[in-house]
Amino acid sequence: MAPPSPFSPAKLKPVTIETVLDWIYPPRCGLCSRLGPAICGECREGMPATDDSLQPSFGPLDYWVAVHPYEGRSAQAVRRLKYARVTSLGDPMAKELRIKFDQLALDPDDVVPVPIHWARLAWRGFNQAELLAADLPGGAGGELVRIRRTRAQVGLNPERRATNLEGAFQALHRVAGRHILLVDDVLTTGHTARECARALKARGAAKVGALVYCAGSEEPPEEAMEWLDTA
Repeated sequence: MAPPSPFSPAKLKPVTIETVLDWIYPPRCGLCSRLGPAICGECREGMPATDDSLQPSFGPLDYWVAVHPYEGRSAQAVRRLKYARVTSLGDPMAKELRIKFDQLALDPDDVVPVPIHWARLAWRGFNQAELLAADLPGGAGGELVRIRRTRAQVGLNPERRATNLEGAFQALHRVAGRHILLVDDVLTTGHTARECARALKARGAAKVGALVYCAGSEEPPEEAMEWLDTA
């Protein structure tokens, strides 16, 4: 009896639309465009890690922690995801947040992606904070809404940043007595996280922390400014 052909139906894998697209458009690193995963090994070497301790509270925010400092390839990942809409970066970045979440044994009652205004969501097509919260338990949001349209924080002076987001967020009553973990792409001055925490605590939240991909004070370079939206 002749051995089965390697091309017999039992040996062939079904061809999916994803397989065809990978043939036509091979996956590339979203940072350097090399063929391979969304964040290649060489780019990961340019992503320094932060320590594994919760950072002290400021204002109504009880604690915060970042996966990376806002520099090098880590900062580029934030900017490429949000301003250049390279959404392929969302999955590996979300997995890094989940690793940090598990390492620190964070145990919030609710995980809340920082919301963006509906007009900005329609213009951009996605909320980067929701992509980053995708691997976290209960990260669908809904406990916090953005009720006021504001200017992008990038490019504003410190005084304007401090007032730009006042009254921009509103929390729902179901947060009362709960530990809320905010998720966002970057924390620089902390005004966004503080305003979210203030809105949540106004509704009775017992504790509010923030888990972000990057933290630091660096501003985007001029070449990134073209991707800023002011919706």
